[in-house]
Amino acid sequence: MKIFIVNLKRSVERRNKIASQLDALNLDYEFVEAVDGTLMTADERAAASAPINYAFLPGEIGCALSHQKIYQKIVDSNIEAAMILEDDIIFTREARDVLEKIKPASHRPEVILFSRANSYLSSPVSHLTHKHALHKTLQATTAHSYVINHKAAQTLLKNLHPVWITADKWTLFEEHAFVSVFSVVPHPVQLSEEASQSTINSNNDMSEIARQKKVIWNQLMSSRPLKARLKHRFRRAIVPLFYKIVDQGKG
Repeated sequence: MKIFIVNLKRSVERRNKIASQLDALNLDYEFVEAVDGTLMTADERAAASAPINYAFLPGEIGCALSHQKIYQKIVDSNIEAAMILEDDIIFTREARDVLEKIKPASHRPEVILFSRANSYLSSPVSHLTHKHALHKTLQATTAHSYVINHKAAQTLLKNLHPVWITADKWTLFEEHAFVSVFSVVPHPVQLSEEASQSTINSNNDMSEIARQKKVIWNQLMSSRPLKARLKHRFRRAIVPLFYKIVDQGKG
């Protein structure tokens, strides 16, 4: 399976570290130069953003555009499915073995997370290795390692541009019927030490940012289509009545 790695041009050390990991595992990969939101002008960021945009920080806009850049590659090259990695992860032989077993559906838009899910259905959809299984995801909010099929790339491109939300709001994407989201359990890809040193955002006024995000989030929630609202309630109130949920909390 083709692997795309998101990497800022200036992040040479990260690029070298992730390349050495994948080279050691004889994996085929391609670096995709990330969109650096901090180098975009205010007008460029505004042109790439929806009027109401939860992902308003320059780094968040760049991150969202970077993932969309890869979705476009998948669509243009008619790739059936691909793995997308960010450059701050640890990719082991275990992750490679799981990747070899992954076969995304072709008839529906589907994303399979290799990262930690906040919560998922306890009964597996399928077994992948002696240790790993595929589970239906309920809550997850990371985009550093996932497999995406062609239909999902098409759907996310259509619905996430201009940028109005961060690239990792998988639960929201599913409630809007953009994609079906699954998780590999236990998650085979970990974040590296570099992950704590964000190359996306650097802003000290966190309280004001949090306030603005809360306001925008409430606006987005109030403007959701009825189907998305009903699916949100169904997943929160009805699903737990019939399925056992594994809740790992926020990572």
